[in-house]
Parts: sequence; structure tokens; C-alpha cells
Amino acid sequence: MKKLFIALTALTASLGASAQCVPALHNLNIFNHLAVGAHAATTGFGFEVGTTITNWVELRAGVSIMPGFGFHTDTEIGYDYSGYYPEYTDPSTEYNNEITLDASFKRVQGSVIFNIYPFGKKSGFFVAAGGYFGGRDIIKIKGHADPETIDLMNNPYVQIGDYQIDFDENGDVNGALRVNKFRPYIGIGTGHFVPKRRINFSWEIGVQFHGKPKLYANGEIVNLSEVTDDDTYQKIMDKLTVWPVLKFTLSGKIF
Repeated sequence: MKKLFIALTALTASLGASAQCVPALHNLNIFNHLAVGAHAATTGFGFEVGTTITNWVELRAGVSIMPGFGFHTDTEIGYDYSGYYPEYTDPSTEYNNEITLDASFKRVQGSVIFNIYPFGKKSGFFVAAGGYFGGRDIIKIKGHADPETIDLMNNPYVQIGDYQIDFDENGDVNGALRVNKFRPYIGIGTGHFVPKRRINFSWEIGVQFHGKPKLYANGEIVNLSEVTDDDTYQKIMDKLTVWPVLKFTLSGKIF
């Protein structure tokens, strides 16, 4: 994502430099200004680079990074008691049958968005349209247990809600709530990413359309309605098709 941001900055700067050399483009306000900005949003913290495309439209592209905050929890390892191995119940041997699960909301997304000013740039009101890409995993869960302990259990697993996630051969468990790779975005806001003077503050509110979230366990998709008697969880996930976006941006014009 860092390389992408640098590439977008270089491309936008070259477009701006080209517009400066072409009077017709300069008079129409096409690619003749360049601005950079930093934002805080429900998508995380990030940076954007933008330029003007006529007096009615701005183009901005950037990266949003959700910090790696999350939570940890300890849970017991479950296994099939109908086929357990006698070695595991040997009272002279102690085994650690607990595992720590780590959940993380860390996420990196790229974006390309157009600010459209239907009443002209003097009004400051804009409609934002574009898309986000990358950062498919909304939340990731992982854990690790001693492989020697796992080998002594019959069909070991970790219970999360009503679903069981099996261990792989290395004693790892991995889960994720995943959405579409590309997510269309639409929103409204006020302000100018490319300031009329030098510095500008803007805000916007909108939604990403990320589709129906899907649960993955150890790289394979899971249908909750098939693994549980209660399909409530699946019904809730099927309705969570958008991600709300509230963004505050401070931008500055380079030229």
C-alpha cells in the first residue's frame, strides 16, 4: 500500500505538471493543482493525494489503515470424548489444554474517490463516489497450541459461538470475517480537498457496499446455517452489507 500511495502521488504530480504546460488544460482547471491530506475515519487513519478535474470535480486517492487493536481470550481445547486417546488421561502427565485466541481488527485499504460539486466549488457541498479495495478481512482470529498435545486428542477444535474451528497439523487455528475485494462507495460532505488557499478542513459521511460478509476458518468458507441448528448468525451477517464511513480530513495544497 505504501508503494501504491507513492505511485499515485507521482502520477497526480505529473498530471499537474503537464497541465501547467498546456494553457487549455490550465484554464479549465484540469490537473493544475495538487494537494495532500491526512484523515481520521471509521476506516482508520490515512493519507490521500488529490487534484482538480475542472471546477466541478476533484479526484483523490489514498490509503486507510485501521490500527491493530483487538482482544485476547483463553479457552479450552475441545475434542471428541468418544474416541479420546488413553495417553491424554494419564494422571502422571500434565498437558496444557487451554489456548489463547487473538482477535485483530487491523486492516489496510486503498481508495479512489471523486468529489463532485453539483452547485459549483463555491458552495463547498460535494457528492463523493468511488471505491475501496484491499483489506478484505474485517476481523481476524488466530491461535496456536502445542502440536504434541493436539496429537493426543481426537478431532481437537476451538469453540467460537456455535461453530467449531479445527486445528491444522501445526497446531494452528485461523478464522476471519471477510468481505468483497472491491467495495463501491458513495457519500456526501462539505469542504474542498484541494484548498482554494493553502489549508482546508473537510468532512464527509457515506457507506461502503462490501456485500455479504463470509466467515472463513483455516482458509475455507463456512456457512453458519449448515453447521448450527440456529441460522440467526447467518441471517444477521447477510444483512450487514455496508460499512458506515465518517471521515474528517485536513488537507494542504502543494501547488
